[in-house]
This record gives sequence, C-alpha cells and structure tokens, in this order.
Amino acid sequence: MNMFVAELSTLIQKRKMRIIVNNRAILLAVVADLPYAIQDKCPHMGSSLFSGILEKDIITCKEHRLGISVISGEVSNKHKADFLKIDEYNRQVKTYKTVVIDGKVYIEI
Repeated sequence: MNMFVAELSTLIQKRKMRIIVNNRAILLAVVADLPYAIQDKCPHMGSSLFSGILEKDIITCKEHRLGISVISGEVSNKHKADFLKIDEYNRQVKTYKTVVIDGKVYIEI
C-alpha cells in the first residue's frame, strides 16, 4: 500500500523530513532530486537520525557520528561500526520504497 507523505518540492527544499507513519518514525531525504525513506533510528543506540547531517547520500547520526546511507540503509563506515561494537546483523536500518506521482512522494508500507 502506497501512502502519501510529502510534496516532492517541499522535500527538495528541506532536504530531509521526519514523519510518523503507523507509529513508526521515518526519515525522508532527497539525493539528486530523488526521495528516499529509511527508519529514523540509528542502529547504534536508537537515536533519531533526523537531527544528523545529510551529505550526499549519508546521514550522520549526531550522537556518535555513525554514517548511514539513506539509499541502502547500510552503515557507511565499517570501522566506526566495529569501534561502536555494532554486530554484523545490526548494521542496517529498514528502507522503504518511494515513488513520485504528480509531484507527490509516496512510500510503500
């Protein structure tokens, strides 16, 4: 089921947005004018990724500087993940498929 979450023009302007869908926090981000959606929860200690810095396709958690790709949901720096003692099975956050229809962003729930 696709759910409307934002106007693409608004997301492009803001670069990232935090939304709640079915009691789940989701981070919307735009990379090269394309929307992406991931779980808004750092795999290290569960902090919100929204307050982090978005550079290219990497959102860096503000708490411990762990980078996560908004495209794949994967931790971008394996050495940092090792240092933070994040096991191999928890080095990714959930991603949500996005689609743009008539300038509106939908995510698949």
